[in-house]
Amino acid sequence: MKNAVKMWVYGLLMGAMGLGFVAPAMADDLPANEFVEKFSNEVLTEIKARKKELVADPAKLDALIDQKVMPNVNFRKMTQLVVGAPWRAATPAQRDAIVEQFKILLTKTYAGALSQVGDQTLKVDKLRARPEDTDVVVNSQVLRKDGPPVDLAYRVEKKDGKWKIYDLSVLGLWLVDSYKAQFQPIINQSGVDGLISSLKAKNSQG
Repeated sequence: MKNAVKMWVYGLLMGAMGLGFVAPAMADDLPANEFVEKFSNEVLTEIKARKKELVADPAKLDALIDQKVMPNVNFRKMTQLVVGAPWRAATPAQRDAIVEQFKILLTKTYAGALSQVGDQTLKVDKLRARPEDTDVVVNSQVLRKDGPPVDLAYRVEKKDGKWKIYDLSVLGLWLVDSYKAQFQPIINQSGVDGLISSLKAKNSQG
């Protein structure tokens, strides 16, 4: 599970950070698969150049995530899907708190994911969707010199003319499904406030 989380975060770095290099007018014209593929190498170049710096300085890592990753991820939708039905009954303050704590939880795994970045490249498959589709799955493989390819898929949605990632999988294991399975027992036992407290406690650990 720990390695899967690192690969999920690595996937966001390759895909979502890459989208941060795109000028909005250009990005809007690209199919989802080209949107991911075109800029993955640019992203890897920046990660490799700054890897030691980002791992060593959490503040710079947080800034990078806020500036390059989050604008290209529908993180609120991702969190809503993870929480499931209880999201509808949650207050706006509770929803904001869950989003904030879930973001912190994933951010804390970035240093581990960054440390794994080496000579990987991303090979994106041909998109199996109609041109007018606005919610698609982009399949790809992470190619590594030190091991077999790793299947990586993105669920991306086009809204207001911009593609955004809201879920991703490693070897068929979807991030949303995995965290939903972890969070649901907590919600069932202690409610939404219990989940918030549990996330805060986990995030406060070193």
